[in-house]
Amino acid sequence: MRLALASGLRLGAELLLLQSYLLGSLGTAEDRSTAESLQVLLLAGGLHAEEEGEGAPKRRRFSTAAEAPAAQRADEADLFLAPLAQRLRLYVQTGEGDCGVSTFLPQRAMPRSIFPRSVRSGKLHLWPNPNSCCLGGLQVVGHAGQPLALALRHSSKGEKQMDWLLKSWQKQHLAPLWPELLMNKAEVAAPRRAAAPNAFNIDLSPEAEKVLLFSGNSKSAEWELIAGEESASPLGQKDVLSVCIPSFQEEPCILLVDSQDLSVQMLKFAVETRV
Repeated sequence: MRLALASGLRLGAELLLLQSYLLGSLGTAEDRSTAESLQVLLLAGGLHAEEEGEGAPKRRRFSTAAEAPAAQRADEADLFLAPLAQRLRLYVQTGEGDCGVSTFLPQRAMPRSIFPRSVRSGKLHLWPNPNSCCLGGLQVVGHAGQPLALALRHSSKGEKQMDWLLKSWQKQHLAPLWPELLMNKAEVAAPRRAAAPNAFNIDLSPEAEKVLLFSGNSKSAEWELIAGEESASPLGQKDVLSVCIPSFQEEPCILLVDSQDLSVQMLKFAVETRV
């Protein structure tokens, strides 16, 4: 199984090249062959363009989509995904700025009702943030990037994003510096009232032979493979691929992962900004 990983599309970007590539209609014969070998597209949060206002972080702007109402932004995302859902299994995780969800963590999956065209294929799967899922013998577990971004802001000089993702694996917890400020008060109190499961725990499946651990919307693409003999876990030793998936707006690329050998290929796209 081959997977394509991306995040932070923020559909104000000029993404026709990306869509055409994933549909196998762009590039050389080798490019088309690679695209046709993909079965899965995972979008790790940040699908929708964000509305920008006073105090909002500055982002690269590609069109006026970021200024559109939520309904229009949701419709643009559905139009982008619908052709892809005819060929690929789509796993779309909630992230910062996405429509129809709270900004507090953990976040629920986006409502299916905002993807009327894409859901018809039966291949659209909407994930909460964080999430863990077994795809064949590969357990895919991760989040859209908020815990990693916050950890970096509070980290000592010299620590990198991959350092924190590896700490998450070592602690078997996706948010080693879990910040209550990202949760609403009800969520903070709930575990004390009723031993609710912690959504950020990494609970490995006995059936999983390998693990893909990811964080979306990173500053740049990074990956590191931990061999099974170095990866202690409660369920035995498994090969673990840790991947920081870059925000497409920061680094226009997708990462192609082979589930058999956990090899990674980075495919970059030329994106022309609009003034």
